[in-house]
Amino acid sequence: MNAGVALLVGALVVAWLAPPLLECVTGRQDPFAVLLSWCGAIVAVIGSFALGVVLLLVPRAGAQGWTETLAHHCWVAMRHGHLPAQHELVGALGALTAGVLITRTVVSAVRQRRAQRASHQAHRDLLALLGGPPTALARSVLSVPHTTPIAYSIGGRDGLVVLSTGVQQLPPAQRAAVLSHERAHLRGRHHLLVAAAEILAAAIPWVPITRQAPRAVRVLVELCADADAVRACGASAVRGALIALAGSPSPAGTLSMAGADVPLRLHHLREDRCTHKVPSRLLLPLAATAAPAFIGLLAVLTFCP
Repeated sequence: MNAGVALLVGALVVAWLAPPLLECVTGRQDPFAVLLSWCGAIVAVIGSFALGVVLLLVPRAGAQGWTETLAHHCWVAMRHGHLPAQHELVGALGALTAGVLITRTVVSAVRQRRAQRASHQAHRDLLALLGGPPTALARSVLSVPHTTPIAYSIGGRDGLVVLSTGVQQLPPAQRAAVLSHERAHLRGRHHLLVAAAEILAAAIPWVPITRQAPRAVRVLVELCADADAVRACGASAVRGALIALAGSPSPAGTLSMAGADVPLRLHHLREDRCTHKVPSRLLLPLAATAAPAFIGLLAVLTFCP
């Protein structure tokens, strides 16, 4: 079996099998490790697919001539009805697929960036009018007059935490937990991770690992922010704040304190689940990242005489 074909096989297998496997460990393992595993698996799948296509096309043409080889095979197939060799055909189809996916990804990214920029700017202007000057808590915190406890963060170059006056009525420990949670989102650039997952899902909706990534990443960044708040304020304060804010509304494109899978997060906030061993942060992401290459190697050993 050609090495390029083996990499394509590994990429496809991981693209379909990784989501259910990673979903099984969500809530049981360190959320940061699972988040890294999702990112590593997605990058590995895309990288393995791209490298597999290159390996199928480059050997005959050289690093500078694979595009000419691809065009030649397409012309020969249309002109004379003569198909190229099996490996070359797979490589040509893979290259065409990669080109389509890259184009869709760029278009999706541009559209989302424009929409988010307009939405965030309009939202920040509206908050500045309604919320008035920043509170004494921090320069990056705006208070909105609303009796319902609402808390969310807006990503971007000048990240912003928005708190309703209803949050100010919570006990001090819970208020601190809410603020710590939302600041963790800004500090960890969680909005960028969610945006990247949504861009890939819009561009490649047919593949499970990209289609399911947005929901998984949203849950995991909330679990990571919960863990940061627990370290700062304690698990009981975070649980109380999460219960108080459960069901509260939040604008699109923001990350809310109670924005994703509250029951799972409450279950994860039990005292015995708030500590995680360091090896899991290394082994799980490494396994997810290496999975396509490992499966490709197994395919070579299995099908090659």
